Amino acid sequence: MKKSLINTYLGVALVLTGALLLIVSFLIGFTRYNLVLLTGLIIIILGAVFHVRQQKKGEKY
Repeated sequence: MKKSLINTYLGVALVLTGALLLIVSFLIGFTRYNLVLLTGLIIIILGAVFHVRQQKKGEKY
């Protein structure tokens, strides 16, 4: 039960983490460093991919 719950919300958690990283970097002033911005973007994209994959795996088309 716990493992399936983690797998279900892993994509959403990654998207929120990436968004939070971008917001914090904006507030602190690290927007001129590409590494921080690219890291946030990559985390958001990975989260979206994981979320779509879990949704496709869980539903029947």
